[in-house]
Order: sequence, then C-alpha cells, then structure tokens
Amino acid sequence: MKRVLCTHCGGECEVADRAMSVFCSHCRRRLILEDFRIRSYHAVREFATCGDIVVEKQGTVAARITAGNLVVRGRVQGDVRARDRIEITRSGEVRGDLSARRLVVESGATIRGHCHIGPPGEGET
Repeated sequence: MKRVLCTHCGGECEVADRAMSVFCSHCRRRLILEDFRIRSYHAVREFATCGDIVVEKQGTVAARITAGNLVVRGRVQGDVRARDRIEITRSGEVRGDLSARRLVVESGATIRGHCHIGPPGEGET
C-alpha cells in the first residue's frame, strides 16, 4: 500500500501499489495513479495524475497539469502544479504559471509565467 494526495481536494488516500485509478475517500472523485509519457500533441482542459508526467522533446501538452513530478523536454501550454518537482530541460518550453516544491531549469529552457517554489500555501494563488 502507498499513500497519495488527491489531485482534486488534496486529501490523503491509501491505495494499492499496483492500482491504476481509485476514487478519493474524501471527495469521491476519480484519481488517476498512472505515469504518462507524452510523445505527440495532447490537448485537454485538465490533465491530472498522482503519478509523474514526462513531455518528450516532440511532445506538446495544451492543458492545466497537476502531477507528482513533471519533466518537460517538449512544450507545455497551461498552468502546472507538481507536488514535488518540475524539471525543464534545455529543449523544454512552458507557457503558464508553475507551482512546485522544487524547480530544476537547464540553461536554454524557456518559462513564460510566474513561479511559486516551496511548500504549498503561502503566496500561492
């Protein structure tokens, strides 16, 4: 068993190690637990997972993103919230506001937006 935070309400849920999705015991909304690797164009209103997202060099995501960790090698257009870490490589481009505990930006990466780095809460909008 492992513990995850709900991407909707922030409540802590205990889930089976091999589970792909569950319903939050607090808000009853569906939680996706999978990791994703984006290699093409992906446009949705919101892209939320308790797992990790990797946007490959040829990938583009047009959506508001919520994830455990995010690695951007391609393009992201939309606000991003990661529970732990956002990494933007030299080929990565993000157009939107970022919020995470840690941010890693390689030389040559592009960010067009505001950044909130640190524990969630203070100063975050």
